[in-house]
Amino acid sequence: MRFAAATRALLIVTAVGRLAATPAPTGSPTFDPSQKPSSEPSSEPSLEPSKSSQPSSEPSSEPSSEPSSDPSSEPSSDPSSEPSSEPSSEPSSEPSSDPSSEPSSEPSSEPSSEPSSEPSSTPSCTPSSSPTESPSTKYGVNMFYPIWESNYNGCRNDGMEPDYMAVNPTEWLTSSIEACCEKFHPGYAFEDCMGFYPPDHDDCNRALFYPDWSGSNEGCLGDGKEPYYMTANANFFLVDSLVKCCEKYYNWNYYECTGTRPVLTNGEYYPDWTGGSSSYCLNDDQMPDYMLNNQNWYLSTTLQKCCEKHFHYEMNECMGTANAGTNEWYVSYEDKTCYQDCSGVAPCGGVVNFWVDTFTTKEKCCKEKLDWLPLRKCVID
Repeated sequence: MRFAAATRALLIVTAVGRLAATPAPTGSPTFDPSQKPSSEPSSEPSLEPSKSSQPSSEPSSEPSSEPSSDPSSEPSSDPSSEPSSEPSSEPSSEPSSDPSSEPSSEPSSEPSSEPSSEPSSTPSCTPSSSPTESPSTKYGVNMFYPIWESNYNGCRNDGMEPDYMAVNPTEWLTSSIEACCEKFHPGYAFEDCMGFYPPDHDDCNRALFYPDWSGSNEGCLGDGKEPYYMTANANFFLVDSLVKCCEKYYNWNYYECTGTRPVLTNGEYYPDWTGGSSSYCLNDDQMPDYMLNNQNWYLSTTLQKCCEKHFHYEMNECMGTANAGTNEWYVSYEDKTCYQDCSGVAPCGGVVNFWVDTFTTKEKCCKEKLDWLPLRKCVID
């Protein structure tokens, strides 16, 4: 009886223990989890980790011993110390800080922002959009000469013409691809000759330029029709670009020669000394090149500044105020009286130049300029 009663009491205590929290941790884990979490976390971790269905809100302080089966949707804040074994499926949005040790198998779709440290072994036949700051050190120019080969009938300018052509340049050499093709491959062969040019080993210039001394003498031409004496001495007379030709022979007319215009840094008004207009200073953007080459002296920002600098002796005419006058008074020593600065009948005596002394009244003019005469006589006359 006593044993049976003790057994029933133990079962009741056990059932109650499952529903109420124990005052201290038990020596063994409970069979079922508690209905409510404990108010304080345990001081020691459990022997085996739990398997949650959702990720934790904060990352762990140390990486896991094995990688996850699926990659994360966002990259880590710090890159890994070693590269991955396989390339990524898409390129990164920013370039790497260090270039790769080997070039890629295909060129990039856009040019790099900075030039390479070493030039390419073969130059391109298409020039860059901007000229280089320093000129090349190559001496002389290459003339065009005819080629007759089994797979190429055309003209070249690679500097490899045969000696018999080099010693007789007026007969064999020309300064443009068009002139060479017209002379040595005329008719039906002309288009083929022009179409073959330029091969990779030519210098890519389609024509050389020469000064037009026998024509308008205002610029350079590249039509292959230079005089014989220029062809015979090509390295002196012919130049491989229009800009260089204009710099060499027409520096005084550089902008008209090259067909360019500089930025106007000192205004747009310039003196018109040709007499071709009724104005003294113009701002029609037709100033000659010698003025463009010395803008600080010839050009001005306003009409008044232009007139003061270049036509100070005819200021009224330059400013367009010659017929207006100031209506002030100036002296006439010949007539021994003072006249008004204006056009018309008396007391106007005509408009005077700006340097002539004028006065606000006739009396002041007489006192200052004709002080030896009686004031009454000067004022009344």
